[in-house]
Amino acid sequence: MSKFEKTLTQYIEELKSEDHNTRIQAAITLGEWGNDRAVSPLIKALNHNDNNFRREVARALKEIGNRRSIEPLVNILLKDNSPEVRAEIAYCLGFFKDAQEEIDALLEALEDNHYLVRQNVVFALGKTKRRKAVAPLINILKEDKNYNVREMAAWALGELNDKRATQQLIISLNDSRVEVQRNAAFALGRIGDESAVESLKKQLMKDGEVKESAWALSKILKKKQAATLLKEAFKRKKKERIMYDCIEIIRILIVVDRKIATEFIEELLNDQEFLQYHDELKQIT
Repeated sequence: MSKFEKTLTQYIEELKSEDHNTRIQAAITLGEWGNDRAVSPLIKALNHNDNNFRREVARALKEIGNRRSIEPLVNILLKDNSPEVRAEIAYCLGFFKDAQEEIDALLEALEDNHYLVRQNVVFALGKTKRRKAVAPLINILKEDKNYNVREMAAWALGELNDKRATQQLIISLNDSRVEVQRNAAFALGRIGDESAVESLKKQLMKDGEVKESAWALSKILKKKQAATLLKEAFKRKKKERIMYDCIEIIRILIVVDRKIATEFIEELLNDQEFLQYHDELKQIT
């Protein structure tokens, strides 16, 4: 029997099955169908002792999106003994909007002892767009020992788009992990604070750090200023034969100043040292 030959009632009943795979498939299908009738049975299923099943149930509730799911999910987030389940629920809560109990629980969960939970909590806080999360996320970016969490915090602060984060994001351009540096540059571009320009200029000249810093500068500066700066960076990178960085600058320039970008593309196409990149250059439009 295919999943389309069963009824909603049958799938709800299968949430109670003794068979692991049957329970899992029932939760997945109920989430795909998105019917509110499944919300209460799925909420009850959050108390099952099967960790993987609870994760699928949380995903199903996220897909349905009924606000009755928020409080039960919050309760599980703060007390479940499985970090994988807590992480999944944190992620899912990011897709429910404007719920006070959600934002408060997520802020409390920033203290979780598992990095994966904190990482997903930070993601969810970024998705909520709530200004209340800005100061706690700045602190996470500054102090969390796990680079995955710091990387996500930089991204989330860009989503929240609040200038209070600018100074810590500038500091994080020198984080020990390049992933954090890149997300910090991207976030600074989202925020658009001119006080970040000088730091981003320095970042632009680092090997392999061009993409996000160039994009950020193109968003903060006026087009003419950005074009001049990127033109200078391109010439320096070309002289140093840092080919990948040259191409990334062109990708940004094509939006900022198409004429200059086109000239640089032609210049590289006539340079045999860039031969292996010619196909890639021809695809930039």
